[in-house]
Amino acid sequence: MTDKDKEDLESRAEAAKLRELCNIVMSRADVEHNRIIDETRDEIDRWIKDHQILLDAECNAISKDTKKQADEILIRQVSDAKNEISRERLKLQNKCVYEAKALFQKKLEALRKRVDYKYILAGLALEAIEKINNKQDLSFRLSFADAELGEEIAAIINEAAPINITFDFTPGEFSGGLTVFSADGRWSVVSDWNAKTDELSDAISARILAAL
Repeated sequence: MTDKDKEDLESRAEAAKLRELCNIVMSRADVEHNRIIDETRDEIDRWIKDHQILLDAECNAISKDTKKQADEILIRQVSDAKNEISRERLKLQNKCVYEAKALFQKKLEALRKRVDYKYILAGLALEAIEKINNKQDLSFRLSFADAELGEEIAAIINEAAPINITFDFTPGEFSGGLTVFSADGRWSVVSDWNAKTDELSDAISARILAAL
């Protein structure tokens, strides 16, 4: 089995665990919803039973008022139950989004194990350079863990594009990816793993919400 196959299996396993976790939480939320509704109905039934004598004696006089009160109680408590379910669903959504983003960032950091990792970072730098207006006298920084690849990556970039870029040995305060900046400091593009995760945040959130 190749490393890529192993990574795919690990990715599917982690995704399956996340789906299982989401299913468990949603199942608990559904059970809680049914419990609240049942308790509401039981309370109304107890209230009617406790006042049955009074209702029988004054049924004609207070039937409309009694129905109104019962309806108000039901509406209020059902509304409270729905609000509670909404809060639980929101908490679940936020948790799933957070875990999905953490999983995605973990996968980005795992790219370091690939033999073509320096080319991945070079491609990331070229993508960032496209966003800079003045493409003269550029520099880039890597994380401390990737610093040893800096000069090789600079050579790859300079060979691939008609620009002059140098590696700044100052480590960036990020776990992976890079930052490209102009010599005058007027332009910089952050393209580390946090930035890449944020770029896909909306897409990740949309997929989680669709699944829930």
